[in-house]
Amino acid sequence: MFLYILSFFLIFFPMILISGEINIEILDQENEKGFIHFALYNQKEKFLSDNGKIVALKKKTNEVVLSGINVKNLEEGYYGIAIYHDENSNDEFDKFLGIPQEKYGFSNDAEVFFGPPSYDDASFKLKKNEIKKIKIKLR
Repeated sequence: MFLYILSFFLIFFPMILISGEINIEILDQENEKGFIHFALYNQKEKFLSDNGKIVALKKKTNEVVLSGINVKNLEEGYYGIAIYHDENSNDEFDKFLGIPQEKYGFSNDAEVFFGPPSYDDASFKLKKNEIKKIKIKLR
């Protein structure tokens, strides 16, 4: 029995030692209706694509306002975040004539000029064992 416990510990303990964590706080949230959709990316080529999401979450807005969004057990590397407030709960990022009708934001508060920001503008480095606190302003 001791060998089973020891082998379990030796397999999983190193993963705990090298994993990072990000804690996201959403700023300028006007109301608590609907949901917050969150996506985390780690590849420049797949940034903002559905198949590029390494973490995708949908949380009630009031929960996000109270406790933020926490993602654990991440490897050291570069990451980019995209979020939007799905106020009408239709699971769509609503636009009219290409203009967003719902609030959204990106890591690094990456600027938006006639389209989404690049991965380089939105990405940040997460170091081994780091707990990174990120604030994202909705616009």
